[in-house]
Amino acid sequence: MSTEGTPDAQIGEALLIRVVQDQFLNVPVGGNVCPPSLPEVQPLDNPQHQKLVEELGQSVRVIGDQLNRDQNFNNQIDILACLYDKGIFSKLVENVFSDGQINWGRIIVLYYAVGKLAVKMVLANLPRVFSELVDSCLDFFRTKLLVWIRNMGGWISSISAMTRFSVEHISASSFNIIPSAELAVAFFCGILLGSIIVWKLNRSS
Repeated sequence: MSTEGTPDAQIGEALLIRVVQDQFLNVPVGGNVCPPSLPEVQPLDNPQHQKLVEELGQSVRVIGDQLNRDQNFNNQIDILACLYDKGIFSKLVENVFSDGQINWGRIIVLYYAVGKLAVKMVLANLPRVFSELVDSCLDFFRTKLLVWIRNMGGWISSISAMTRFSVEHISASSFNIIPSAELAVAFFCGILLGSIIVWKLNRSS
């Protein structure tokens, strides 16, 4: 597939929306929980570009399964979920791009983490934070990541990189080490957030 004329901006936006939607499909509540209105992005008219988004979405799901088995990643998500405000995304970016370097693995980790956090915000009945989180990620993609993606040859170039994805490498290089005090806070915040989510699920069942 040629990269000439590939709308990398639209592909990146469509991929983020797909990742968020996929995360809601994993919520075991019989389909009763749906995300608030997602931002409208420019549709992809070219079937090849649509297929690329589907392939990228599948790659994110596979990588996400690996990330879900990584305790450091889950600890970071729990800490961020306790912020309950727009600062969630800023802190997420600070962790994922802690040394200022961009690579395909980190972009995918960012997208997947936003999807997981988005679900937590909706289940905790925080639609405003959900919207701010998704909007902030779209803005960050457009202003910070898109130029790098184009310089690397576009989204099509990410496919081969994703096949070499290493959770161990990403975990070591993309997330700050969490001090023990923060882990304790994350534990109690996780209990609180979990209680809210369980209450929401019971109400919707």
